[in-house]
Amino acid sequence: MNQENKNKIAIIGHTKGIGKAIASLYQKKKYEVVGMSRSNGFDIIHDQEKIMESIKGCDFVVLNAHADRGQLNLLKRIYGQHSFDKMKVAVITSTSGTEEDPDYSQFKVWNKFNYVQYCEIKKELIEYISNLQDELLSKPLSVYDVCPDVVDTDMTKGLWEDLPKLSADDVAEAVRYCFEASFNINKIVIQKNAK
Repeated sequence: MNQENKNKIAIIGHTKGIGKAIASLYQKKKYEVVGMSRSNGFDIIHDQEKIMESIKGCDFVVLNAHADRGQLNLLKRIYGQHSFDKMKVAVITSTSGTEEDPDYSQFKVWNKFNYVQYCEIKKELIEYISNLQDELLSKPLSVYDVCPDVVDTDMTKGLWEDLPKLSADDVAEAVRYCFEASFNINKIVIQKNAK
């Protein structure tokens, strides 16, 4: 790892929830955090060139922001440009899309169509990461599928109230575990234990 850049992490979607928790964790660890989100002019769909330029020199990248296929398309670009770099990329996916159909009337953020579409896109992203793992065996790039179950964020307020929820800090710790492990982790699924 380049000594000059070993403490530099890029987080796409860093201002709220999971991304904010990851940024906070790495700021406490004295990393230089390169935060990118719509609030500071980095839209994951429309600003991918600018994002790709900003992650240069980062040894760690977190793809947290979600908008349509923005995560998937950005990951494909990272693989295309950085597959021979010793970069570690954590992609925050989701256990959404299980067979259980939620009560959509509770949704404040999504309607049924939007939620179903979200689940389909996340499944496509998870499948891409899974298929990518064989290709990565011979390359220095590492990609981790960090797959949390229900996380207590603004997006889940009022939803799945009967389920135990992870905190954003729990997900940040899972990302840290992937980045710092002395072995490769292809996928990590995290769930809160029921009390």
